Amino acid sequence: MGGTARLSTPDEAGVRPGTQACPPLAAYLQLVSVTRGKPLRTEEDVLSQFSEWARRNDVIRAAVLTSSRVNPNPCIDFLSDYDIELYVSDLRPFQQDDSWLRVFGPIMVRWPLKPRSTDGENWITRLVQFKDGVRIDFQITDQTSIEPDAYDNGYRVLIDKDNLTTGLQEPTFSEYIIKKPSRQEYETLVHEFWWDAIYVPKYLWRDELPFAKYMFDNVLRYSFLQKVVEWYIGLQNDWSVSTGTCGKKFKRYLDAETWLEFESTYAGADVEENWRAFFKTVEFFRKLARTVGTSLGYDYPTELDEEVTQYCLSIRKTNME
Repeated sequence: MGGTARLSTPDEAGVRPGTQACPPLAAYLQLVSVTRGKPLRTEEDVLSQFSEWARRNDVIRAAVLTSSRVNPNPCIDFLSDYDIELYVSDLRPFQQDDSWLRVFGPIMVRWPLKPRSTDGENWITRLVQFKDGVRIDFQITDQTSIEPDAYDNGYRVLIDKDNLTTGLQEPTFSEYIIKKPSRQEYETLVHEFWWDAIYVPKYLWRDELPFAKYMFDNVLRYSFLQKVVEWYIGLQNDWSVSTGTCGKKFKRYLDAETWLEFESTYAGADVEENWRAFFKTVEFFRKLARTVGTSLGYDYPTELDEEVTQYCLSIRKTNME
């Protein structure tokens, strides 16, 4: 199975045919100057160097490439990293220090600062940005078996000395596909949006920007608006696509007019700008939530919407007097 490309990652999947999602070549050329005139290593360079190191190092038993570089609809640019999971016979060399990373080049910055687990006690995380612009994200474990569906979102076996990967199933790519909401999920989210919406005008009126921005940009946007936009996109695409972490691929799926409406929900630090963006957010949420609810046969709480909106407008009016 070594070197066999499998289909891909949920986070990078879902590119519509014909969509120009990748930055132009000029972006890569800009990086040449950023990295002191040295061209960025190619994927072939990086993976060849890694495979050679892994073959020579007896403690490395298997390695699996995941995420964007095993995508069936690849959008690889100069900022795309390498996500590699290492299966090792002994974790101790990787727990002690990062001396093993030197073979891959001078390091600019890494995370975490010291080797430690960030996802289960049998795993060590080393995310590394090298000075030449290459980034490799290593997840390292000493577990001696792999669940058949462990890489359901795509993988490529780089090396396997002990046949650890022979039982892996073909990926279904379904984990991160937008799921149709149940009636209860829909009704709960819409209701809670209108509860939390009141906090924004309350703290804008008080001129307490930090908390107003927290409720606006963090709670309303990422707890509620993002989910409704996802549902809307899922509805438009037969519940068969993924929009990535934090909606980073929304622009690929929203038509130009809807995207402009979404853009209008953002604001900087100016209080008046935040008032305008807040009411644009309310309007945008209402439009998409109603569309989703109607299509799925769920009731949209029109009376709740109207009463909360009028209350927020009354706070705004008081602020203007």
